[in-house]
Amino acid sequence: MQPSNYERESVFLDQLQGGTVLKTFSLRGRLGRLRYFLFTLAVIIIAAAAVFVLTRLLTLAGTREAFSIVQGLIALTYVLAIIASFCLMARRLHDFDQSGWWTLSVLVLHLVYSHYEAAGSLTATILMGIVLLAVHLAIILTPGSKNPNRFGELPGSVAAPV
Repeated sequence: MQPSNYERESVFLDQLQGGTVLKTFSLRGRLGRLRYFLFTLAVIIIAAAAVFVLTRLLTLAGTREAFSIVQGLIALTYVLAIIASFCLMARRLHDFDQSGWWTLSVLVLHLVYSHYEAAGSLTATILMGIVLLAVHLAIILTPGSKNPNRFGELPGSVAAPV
């Protein structure tokens, strides 16, 4: 029996460069604390560098169309960074046997924080910032399951390269 297109595609994606770049956008499997931290840091650095370059291009954009294209590329960069961050967070949650759907609660917290910041409520913004910091620290610092769980095997050996 031949493998389905989905199985062939999955094997291909896993083999492509060890799956590192493409796995950033995967919702399957588990991700350990160090890898989660480093991948999230990499996403932030790459997005910041891209936005920096694109904002410099805004000053060179002579026409209205070029300006709009660069603004669209900046928005696309933000959207890709947000998607990558939530995919990484879902895989990190899987490591300690929690559903990736919990990332939606973090999204809601970020939206509430943005609302209070836009409304100019300093006290509420500070409190929501503290809550968000606590949630992100909990996600980073909570140890993963020591055994295989419903989301897969252990994310990698200690001796394996990051």
